[in-house]
Amino acid sequence: MPWSCKKHPEVKNKRVMKKELILTKDGSHSLYVPQLNETYHSVHGSVAEALHVFIKNGLNYNTKAKLNILEIGFGTGLNTLLTLLYSDEKKIHYTGLEPYPISEEIFSKLNFPGLFETDQETFLSLHFSEWEKDIRLSDRFTLHKSENKLQEFESKNKFDIIYFDAFAPEKQEEMWKEDVFIKCYNLLNKDGYLVTYCAKGVVKRTLRSVGFIVESLEGPPRKREMIRANKLPNN
Repeated sequence: MPWSCKKHPEVKNKRVMKKELILTKDGSHSLYVPQLNETYHSVHGSVAEALHVFIKNGLNYNTKAKLNILEIGFGTGLNTLLTLLYSDEKKIHYTGLEPYPISEEIFSKLNFPGLFETDQETFLSLHFSEWEKDIRLSDRFTLHKSENKLQEFESKNKFDIIYFDAFAPEKQEEMWKEDVFIKCYNLLNKDGYLVTYCAKGVVKRTLRSVGFIVESLEGPPRKREMIRANKLPNN
């Protein structure tokens, strides 16, 4: 599996927050950010949550043979790894936004590869791939990582699916505002959709206000609901 191993240089003037490795209830790792009192994934199971929200109700819900996917919150690379592993015969161009990348010291310790039939090199290739470039990881999967925030991100291409994996609204309020969801709506193809673990009433109302049709779906372990927000097919 070809990949670029050029390491990402330290970037000045970036917000640096301490991150601690934790073990969630399904045996998979996540990261805890003391400054925010927030974790990157559900403490009830990082992998279980990602499989339910982003793979079952995101990737697998779409029947297209070719997909453009945008992830808002590349983070640990878990959603990207699962999409690569579960994409089957789909051809995927995957864009991951992450303005605050985690360090090699952290991502090299994550135990995700050991939980699946894949090797450490495949997982590390996601993190070592160069930023702001299309990196072909297989015949059917191309990764493009960008250090831009969503508010600054520009794309000539439209997306079929958006994985919206920002920190919770009470921790990262600016990511759940109307202007953010307007941008998401405009980035989607006419039959595209956004999936997120968050199902708060205010989030549903904001999504509807910008034109999305909101589905409340069964949530991941220990969570009652999640959201799939569909773009109107004639827009």
